[in-house]
Amino acid sequence: MPFLAQKHIKTAGNRLVLGLFSLFFLFMQSCSPTPVLDELTTFENNRWHMDSAITVQWAPQDAEKPVFMGMYVRHLVDYPYNNLYLFRTIRSSQGVEYSDTVNIALADDLGRWNGTGMSTLKTVFAPIGGGAVRFKGNERYTLSIIHGMRDTVLTGIQDVVVKFEQAEN
Repeated sequence: MPFLAQKHIKTAGNRLVLGLFSLFFLFMQSCSPTPVLDELTTFENNRWHMDSAITVQWAPQDAEKPVFMGMYVRHLVDYPYNNLYLFRTIRSSQGVEYSDTVNIALADDLGRWNGTGMSTLKTVFAPIGGGAVRFKGNERYTLSIIHGMRDTVLTGIQDVVVKFEQAEN
């Protein structure tokens, strides 16, 4: 078989694989729950000051439907630690509704980065709370997140995404 024909067959095969992958990706996206909240906080020069809180406010649209709460932390591979301590608090007009301290393992004991991503940027997911929760209607909530590391300015954290998704009943 001539060289040109072999190259054409390989290109057609690549297009088929790419097309199937694209269809699979679209199918998976259509099956994912609808986000109730999707908020991105980016840190200038990948520097998170300890006095700089991530603050997200929301009012539930449908108090009858439970919501899964989570967050994604994106960090550079030159982040100086293998973990990240966060203090998270949810407040309403009634006061503190939820509060916790979480230690997110960004790397394993051998120093290999956890999460997903290519090259110098990694993403790690951390749930908020133990499962789906129902929020009270006619209420406004505020989630605040601050880092609990000893550094006044924490370098290597690019951004944090807070994402709430509607749970199936």
